[in-house]
Amino acid sequence: MATIKGEVNKEGIVLRVVKTKESDAMVTALSEEGLFSFYARGVNKLTSKNGPACQALCRSLFSLSQGKGGAYTLSESKLLKNYMPLESDLTKLSALSFLQEVSAKLIQQDEGALDYPYLLKALELMDSFDPLTLCCLYFAKLLIHGGIGLDVDECVLCQKKEGIVGISYEEGGFVCKDHVHEVEAKIVSPRKLKILRYLFRAPLESFDHIAFEKDECKEILLDLGEYLNQLTGANLKSLTILAKI
Repeated sequence: MATIKGEVNKEGIVLRVVKTKESDAMVTALSEEGLFSFYARGVNKLTSKNGPACQALCRSLFSLSQGKGGAYTLSESKLLKNYMPLESDLTKLSALSFLQEVSAKLIQQDEGALDYPYLLKALELMDSFDPLTLCCLYFAKLLIHGGIGLDVDECVLCQKKEGIVGISYEEGGFVCKDHVHEVEAKIVSPRKLKILRYLFRAPLESFDHIAFEKDECKEILLDLGEYLNQLTGANLKSLTILAKI
C-alpha cells in the first residue's frame, strides 16, 4: 500500500471497534509503537472495502490522514491476518475473546509498545499451542507492565525466599509459612506456586515451552481476574465464558 502525501501508514492489531454512526466507527489498534485510534467512515457497511481489516483481532495495515487537531481518519486499509478462527473451536474462540477484552481494558498508551510483542506472540501461537496457557502468560505480562504484577520471587512481607506456602492477592504476592496466617492469604499447592512463578517470570521466547492443565489455567485466570477487579474495578466478562468451557 503506497504512502500518499499527507498520510501515514501504521500496522497494528485491532483491539476495539466502537460504532459512532450507522456505518462509521472509531477503531483502536495496537502497534509496536503503542496504541493509536482513527475514525473509519462507512466501515460497518457490508460493502465496505475497509471492513475486513477493521475487525477485532485483525492485524492490518492502515493508511491514515491526519487532521488539524491531530486526529486520524482512515483512507485505506489492507488486511494482513485475521486471527479469529473460522472453525467453531469454543476454547480457542473464548481464549481469543479474552485476549481482545483484557487488551482493550488494560493496555495504556505508555505501555502499549511493551505489550505488543506479547499479544502478537500469543495470537500467532493460538493454532499450535494451548490457548488457556497463552491467556495466563499474556495476562501475567499485562499485569507486570501495568505495574501490578505479583511478586513471585519472595515473601512480600519478610522478603524470605524459603518456606513459601501461599499467596496473598491483597498484599500482591507470595507469603511464607511464618506470615501466611497474619494476612488475607491462600495456602496453595507447591505446583500452583511453581505455575504462578513461571507465568510471571517466563520470557517472550518461552511462551510455547510449557502447557498447563485446563482446570489449572481456569483457576489462575479467575484468581487474577478477581485480583484485577479488586485493584482497578475492571470486570472481565470473557472470564465467565472461559470458566464454563
